[in-house]
Amino acid sequence: MDAPTRRSHIKTTPNPDERLDYVITLTGTLGIRAAAGSCQISVRYIPDKLIISQASFAAYLQAVGEMEWANLEEAATAMLEDMGNEVVARWMQLKAASSKDGGGGAATSSHQIVLEDKQPQWDNAPLLARLAAI
Repeated sequence: MDAPTRRSHIKTTPNPDERLDYVITLTGTLGIRAAAGSCQISVRYIPDKLIISQASFAAYLQAVGEMEWANLEEAATAMLEDMGNEVVARWMQLKAASSKDGGGGAATSSHQIVLEDKQPQWDNAPLLARLAAI
C-alpha cells in the first residue's frame, strides 16, 4: 500500500476554533508483524485548520497494521508523516510502544518510539511544558 492509499483512511474536519492552541490526543492499538504483536499508538497534536476524525484514526491504524514493515521505527515514521501531511498540525507527537509477554503476565521486553514534528514558526512553550512527559 502506497502513502496516498494509506493516507486516504485519514479523514479530517475543520478545527472549530483556529485561534486557540489546544491538545488533541488519539490512542489506539496497531497490530504489526514487525513488532511480533500489537503496539499502543498515541498521537498528540495541536491542530491548525483541521482535526483528525476519531473513527478514521481507527481505520487508519487497521490499514497500517495490514502492511509489511521492516521494524516499528519504519511504521512510526510513516504514520507521523502521513498524519502530518493530512492535518498539517502546529505540533504533533507520536508514541509507539510495544511489549512482549514472557509468560505468566510478566513483560520481558519493551520497545518505545517517540517522534515529534512542528510547524517552523509555531511556538507555545508554556502549553507544551504542561503536557505530561511520555
